[in-house]
Amino acid sequence: MKWNIVMDSSCDTDVYEHESDIRYETVPFVINVDGTDYVDTPDLDLADLIDRMAESKTANRTSCPSPNCWYEQFMREGNVFAVTISRELSGSYNSAVSAMNMVHEEDPDKKIAIFNTRGTGPTAIILIRRLSRWIDEGYSFEEIVAKAEDFIGNIKIIFALSSFDNLVKNGRMSRIAGFVANRLGFWGIGIGTDEGKIHIKAKVRGTRKVVETMIQDMLERRVPIEQVVISHCFNPEVAESIRKAVQEKWAQIKVDIYPTKGLDSFYAEKNGLIVSWH
Repeated sequence: MKWNIVMDSSCDTDVYEHESDIRYETVPFVINVDGTDYVDTPDLDLADLIDRMAESKTANRTSCPSPNCWYEQFMREGNVFAVTISRELSGSYNSAVSAMNMVHEEDPDKKIAIFNTRGTGPTAIILIRRLSRWIDEGYSFEEIVAKAEDFIGNIKIIFALSSFDNLVKNGRMSRIAGFVANRLGFWGIGIGTDEGKIHIKAKVRGTRKVVETMIQDMLERRVPIEQVVISHCFNPEVAESIRKAVQEKWAQIKVDIYPTKGLDSFYAEKNGLIVSWH
């Protein structure tokens, strides 16, 4: 049996270790900055994207993968699992559902399941790793779908933003408040709700406090932790500090660090971090 795991580019890596014959594919978002489209593929110049965003004076936007992009991948031979960013943040999930309906008009028996991660970046990485493991362990398509929904509900996410430019440009924060926060070195700490929405939890000052706040949040949520995945936007130093702090609390925990791709770089902005755990 062949298997396909298709993800949108909110997932911050395309590389997975597995034993089975699993095909991985990414469908890209498109990021528009001042009228220029940046396709979120491996050859995207992230440094240039970040610079253009910083120079821009207007609100920029992203476009999710079209139904046709998903459709092309869903038509490949074998069972299909699709993994998307939270549908509360993007239309990617709905686009994938439209593609699935298109496929089922031609092939009603095609097995496709679409998973709303209720997060982004490292959340998708954790889910895809587990889907791959279940495939390797020989579970059926239906068994994996049933297990995945419970698994997603136990993935947690927290993020830290050192820049508020996007919030200001998109009208979610006043220019004065954004200016003051940036000048004083404040970070915005947010978490993903159970529904996949963003909730700003705190504003803290300095990277030491960022790390402390993240670890405290992990302790407060009181869920067993097996693994932690960190995505960062040009901030490997603080990502390493978080890894060290996690392993001081939970010595045996696996912690992996990835640079953000284009979409998460757009949301997190330079120096931003996203942390997920299960």
